[in-house]
Amino acid sequence: MCLNAPHGAQAIYFECQNMKKISFLLVFAFPFSLAAQVGVPQFSIPIQGAHLQDYYLVNYVDWSFDSIQDFKCGHKTYDGHQGTDFTLRNFAQMDAGVDVYAANTGVVTYILDTLFDRNKTAVAGGLGNYVAIRHFNGFYTYYGHLKKGSVALQLSDTVTMGQKIAEVGSSGYSSDPHLHFEVWYDSLYYWDPFSGSCGNPQTLWLDTLAYVHEFGLIDHDFTDFIPTLDTLKERLPGQEVFSSSDRVVTFWVQGYGVFPGDISTVKWYDPQGDLWFQFDYAHPYEWWYYYVWTYINTPPADKAGIWTVAYLVNDDLKLVDSFEVAGATAAFEPETALDAKAFQNSEGDLVLEWQQHFPLEDELYIVDMMGTLVYHSPVPSNQQTLTLPIAQALNSGLYVLYGKQGRVKPLRFVFVQ
Repeated sequence: MCLNAPHGAQAIYFECQNMKKISFLLVFAFPFSLAAQVGVPQFSIPIQGAHLQDYYLVNYVDWSFDSIQDFKCGHKTYDGHQGTDFTLRNFAQMDAGVDVYAANTGVVTYILDTLFDRNKTAVAGGLGNYVAIRHFNGFYTYYGHLKKGSVALQLSDTVTMGQKIAEVGSSGYSSDPHLHFEVWYDSLYYWDPFSGSCGNPQTLWLDTLAYVHEFGLIDHDFTDFIPTLDTLKERLPGQEVFSSSDRVVTFWVQGYGVFPGDISTVKWYDPQGDLWFQFDYAHPYEWWYYYVWTYINTPPADKAGIWTVAYLVNDDLKLVDSFEVAGATAAFEPETALDAKAFQNSEGDLVLEWQQHFPLEDELYIVDMMGTLVYHSPVPSNQQTLTLPIAQALNSGLYVLYGKQGRVKPLRFVFVQ
């Protein structure tokens, strides 16, 4: 089933769409003895963009009759799933337009292009708006959940590999904008285009996409309201500065690759580096597309300044970001709030020096102001000078150094390449 978490201070959401049971009259996967006889096509990637940047492979073909199993023997699928789901980050990306391409040359045999295309809960409707294309030797491809009115084709049109045929939507049995892609032979056999130890011995892809089985981040931001899952899916604009007129400060994160028992932790730190609030969530399932959010009441004016939020999974720091609480004090300016001096020595190393005591707790993390981790290493504790072999990898800009597990008081420094 598709799982929607309750609204509240936090939410977990698992991407799961187009669920349908297979008939037991169908052969489970394409038999390769037949494949050798008829010859098989190869396919280009049917969606615009880059994997793990513009789209994410959330669900693969289910290879198991009595449980769930993808072609790599993992669980990135659900019961009876007959295709591959290329899932976008959010509906704002869908609205901007993401093209769907013909995976190979063929003839258009079916078009449905009139259905509502902004479904956020999978209830009914199958593939929704979709296009079917017949390729050589009896192979067909199906492109499901398309955006209403985006199909620029007619029945019996001939299309070429890589030609735009439509745009990604969320029509039919769908909860997020995504392309559902299926391969069939003669309407009798459906075929997983990926190859793996629990699937087919050879791939149909001209360019194989990586099978990801570890944690990753998709997006994160701050808002001045308590969101619902629907508002997070829309990807509304974020906010960097908060004032007394704002009721709350919400932090949300979107990611993939957590497993049962994994702990998501969000730590809120005030401008003095003291822990203000901590939220922990134990993941009950394996998730390949999820949201977590947590919020605090907007801090009082006497706590004005730069606040920091750290997101960790199983005590492993995944990202750090900051927001400002406005007040009588001036906004954060690097030249007045720096804690450490940074320069590059003659050997090309980054050298950091600071005056105050800063317990590094045997580990340090350096992140840029986009929240991206740029360095993580064990270090001797209680130093006031660090020499790190990373200067050549850093761009000029503002950085923040943290101790173990995102513990602050942070050290901010500007590095000029």
